[in-house]
Order: sequence, then C-alpha cells, then structure tokens
Amino acid sequence: MDKSAKIYVAGHHGLVGSAIWNNLKERGYNNLVGRSHKELDLLDPIAVKKFFDEEQPDAVILAAAHVGGIMANLQYRADFIYQNLQIQQNVIGESFRHGVKKLLFLGSTCIYPREAPQPMKEEVLLT
Repeated sequence: MDKSAKIYVAGHHGLVGSAIWNNLKERGYNNLVGRSHKELDLLDPIAVKKFFDEEQPDAVILAAAHVGGIMANLQYRADFIYQNLQIQQNVIGESFRHGVKKLLFLGSTCIYPREAPQPMKEEVLLT
C-alpha cells in the first residue's frame, strides 16, 4: 500500500491498535487517522457515517472493541457481543459504502473457548 494512503485505525489507543499505529508510523505511513471514544462513538451509526463522509479513508484497521476482564466477559456476555457487533456493523458497513480499498478486521480472543479441540469448529465459538 502506498505510504501516503489515508489509514483509519479504529481502536488506536488500545493494546493491539496502538501497536499497529506505532508499527505503521515506523514503516513510514504518516497519513494515519484515529479517534478516541469521546471523539467518535463507534456504536452511533450516524456519527460513524459522518466520520467516513469527512475522512474518506483508503484503508481501515478495525481493532476497536468493547472489552473487559474475565469477570466482565462472563457477567456481561450479551452486552459485549451486542456492542461489538454494532461497532463491526457500523465500521465495516461504512467502509463498504465508502469504497475503502482495504479492511483489516481483528477479532477478540475472548470469543474462542479456552480448551477447544484443534482445529476448532464454528459451533464451539462463544461456549
């Protein structure tokens, strides 16, 4: 990808997103776009559409997610999956509608069972 490509890193303040951001910078990609949760609520489809309308990114890296510790993941399973699906729907949908050339989606390891036989089958996800 061209070094001048505008790359939106969703979740650029998180563990994975910040590592990707720093790696891209080190490799000479300087047209990076990031927004904090306060600046852009990825759960809000209107705000996400407005962001894509204004920024027109060439590429999107989706590293944003609603996350928590082990207890939160166990206690709020439905809330977490609902919010993460909303984030994915909004960002992936607007990426498609705005003709984004490349999209990298990173899923959380929290959806994979700890002791699943390998290779994993789809039906063991979220168990």
